Amino acid sequence: MLQTTYLHSGWEFAEKNWPGGRVGAIASGWLPAAVPGHVHLDLVENGVIADPFLRMSELGCQWVDEKDWVYRTRFEWWAKDGLPRRVLRFEGLDTICEIFLNDDRIATHDNMFVPLEVDVTKLLKAGDNDLRIEFQSAVRVGKERRQAYFAQEGLAEDTRCFDERAFVRKAQYMFGWDWSPRLVSCGIWRPISLIEFTARITGIQIQQTHLESGGVEILCDVEHDGEADGWMVHGFTPDGESIDEFQMAGPGQPIVISDPVLWDPRNPRLYHLAFTLASANSVPEVMFLEGDEEPIVVHEIAYREVGLVQTRLLQEPDAFGESFEFEVNGKPLWIRGANWIPDHSFPSVVDKTRYRDRLEKAKDMGFNMLRVWGGGLYETDEFYELCDELGLLVWQDFAFACSYYPDDAEWQETIRVEAETNVKRLRSHPALALWCGNNENLEMFANLWGGAHRHPKRYYGEKHYDRVLPAVVKEWDPEICYIATSPIGEDPQNDGKASKQIGPNSGGFGDQHCWDVWHGRGDWKYYADSTGRFSSEYGFASSCNSALWSSCLDAEDWLPHSPAVQWHDKTGKGHETFHNLVKLHYPDSVSLDDWVYYSQLNQRDALRFGVEHYRRSEFCKGSLIWQLNDCWPVQSWAILDGAGDYKALAYDLRRLYADRLLSIVREEDRVVLWAVNDGEDTWVSSVFLSAGHLRTGELLEIWEADFELAPGARQPVLEASIHGMSVPDVLMTAGDIFGEIHTWQLISEPKSARFAPSDTLVVSTWAEDLLTIKTEVPLVDLMLTENGSTAKFRTNFVTIAEPGVFTVEIDKAPTTIEARSLAGVHRVKLTRSPL
Repeated sequence: MLQTTYLHSGWEFAEKNWPGGRVGAIASGWLPAAVPGHVHLDLVENGVIADPFLRMSELGCQWVDEKDWVYRTRFEWWAKDGLPRRVLRFEGLDTICEIFLNDDRIATHDNMFVPLEVDVTKLLKAGDNDLRIEFQSAVRVGKERRQAYFAQEGLAEDTRCFDERAFVRKAQYMFGWDWSPRLVSCGIWRPISLIEFTARITGIQIQQTHLESGGVEILCDVEHDGEADGWMVHGFTPDGESIDEFQMAGPGQPIVISDPVLWDPRNPRLYHLAFTLASANSVPEVMFLEGDEEPIVVHEIAYREVGLVQTRLLQEPDAFGESFEFEVNGKPLWIRGANWIPDHSFPSVVDKTRYRDRLEKAKDMGFNMLRVWGGGLYETDEFYELCDELGLLVWQDFAFACSYYPDDAEWQETIRVEAETNVKRLRSHPALALWCGNNENLEMFANLWGGAHRHPKRYYGEKHYDRVLPAVVKEWDPEICYIATSPIGEDPQNDGKASKQIGPNSGGFGDQHCWDVWHGRGDWKYYADSTGRFSSEYGFASSCNSALWSSCLDAEDWLPHSPAVQWHDKTGKGHETFHNLVKLHYPDSVSLDDWVYYSQLNQRDALRFGVEHYRRSEFCKGSLIWQLNDCWPVQSWAILDGAGDYKALAYDLRRLYADRLLSIVREEDRVVLWAVNDGEDTWVSSVFLSAGHLRTGELLEIWEADFELAPGARQPVLEASIHGMSVPDVLMTAGDIFGEIHTWQLISEPKSARFAPSDTLVVSTWAEDLLTIKTEVPLVDLMLTENGSTAKFRTNFVTIAEPGVFTVEIDKAPTTIEARSLAGVHRVKLTRSPL
């Protein structure tokens, strides 16, 4: 028997120095609190501070992070027969705190990434029990630890890239990033429970060995606490059928599935396992297993879903240097995805529903991988379970990013415990594809970000990445590859050390973070110079959607250059520079709605150019765009804005990340059509390339070709001359004969193209899941919104080469529609009648 009681009610909070000594900032003392939660959310709910997402309110609540905060509740408990053991489990405490039960200190804690358990078997009292958690300021403690460590190491106070966040084991982005506000916060960010039991399961390991015969051998192990005689496991196929070999399997009994159904991102089939922890007895609460004569006491049944898969990272010498290619079940897989950041500034807000929404959208866009970035979190179990279900591979960074880190013996032990806890928790997920030691720390040290004079002489943190973390992975998850850092473009002829000529962000070796465009030369055309073997970070920033601006701005802020709009731009690029990069290709933004539209199109064009460059190449084997999501209303590199709504790029990624891709490349007066086949079957087809008139839709010329393309191949399939054509008046389109694969491209800059004047669009809403739209002129990048939101439109930013009637998929009929294209804003006439 086991009973879990969640302790989420009756919580209060106060500034720690109130009452007593001086009065704190909250003069009223104790206020109601939500658990799980964060202190900023409680302060907003109680009217003490403004929502930090509104306008520039982030500035006005920085004092919160300088304070200590205390949370308390009272719960009732009575002893229960048959449950002699009691444990308080804190799934996540953020971060530095002391825990008191009935005014006795029972524990301290100092790691947001590690749960805490306290045996309270002898500490609970019958009736009311008081639980209190006192949080210290992570900012203050981080600064104190930094000062002490710098004195120990002889480091100068102005040492770069070694700030207070490096000395607190909590999500680093909460200290502020180039897309995130600085809201360090504290709180009980994950559930608290009282677990009462005789025996319970504390860990499950599932190892699989893929045999030459094609079968898979599975060996399970169960860690448990308390008095139990043993455990057994029952297995069921992805179709729910019982697996005979699994019946009554127990410790040390490997199971061989001779004809397994393998997990694959294209077909993520999961087996279902039920683990039973039990004891032989003849008391109540027993069950009989088939064939048993003796009853058993069932202490706990735990369920796991398992995918049978082998995922490898191949790093092998080749004609370009050294490969960086993922292989799943013995087959190469061209990786398509993005980087994942925490989905809210206060991660307690993110629940399974929100995870599912974001991850299903990733799958809809053609993703097969997410990189969980090192400045964020080891995400919750729900995140990885959804990735297993949806077929999204996970590249998991350990929680280090863009900083030096203390790495003496004491810190190495802290990191070992953190790493072991999370590796053991995540190791059985079929989606898990790679462990990575950190984000950009070697790149930072090798290139001495900001100038050499303020950097330390050695690479602080290296002992974690080169000793502690690989040892933990080798012990607890040896089948999954580990790399020490990203990017890791090292010269293999240089004994694994970063070469001064090659460097950790080189193109010929390892993965590459291609920031030479945004942080370097600026215009996205320079993606063409990248020779990255695997582009694991690259991106171009844009505005969030207008509906999200409406949630955080006042009327006076509704201008593209207002102070509040600029505040919600953390890119560090410089406001005018950001706008000028968009104006290279699009008209100047007079209104905020202009800025939303043009900046998102520019982001779409940038990533279209980059993704197609990488997919056409022979050398690159993966694209992970920076970044999928946002944590608040902001202008950033995200594909989804902070509300989870699609930007322009998101709609085009379905095409860009499909197995089969057509790509138009203009080379002065010559246009080349490429075909890319990253599917599993040979692609045999006929394609066309056409030139049409932008204002009338008149067909100017058409070219056709047949081709056959093997899996993994990419090649030009058609060439055409556009010599003599009026470039500002031409729209190029291409597609296959089945109408399944298509693309288009202006051959002039959008700001120079000559469009027909924007006309009235007749839009029929008679169908439940479609809009039918009639236009008298060609349309380029028709954006449809409802009160500034793209949420209801499954297809959007539509280009129509000829006048006529077309359809747009919707999730739900909008009540009002705004429409604009590159020709301008369109009037919309709604009708319920078919067109």
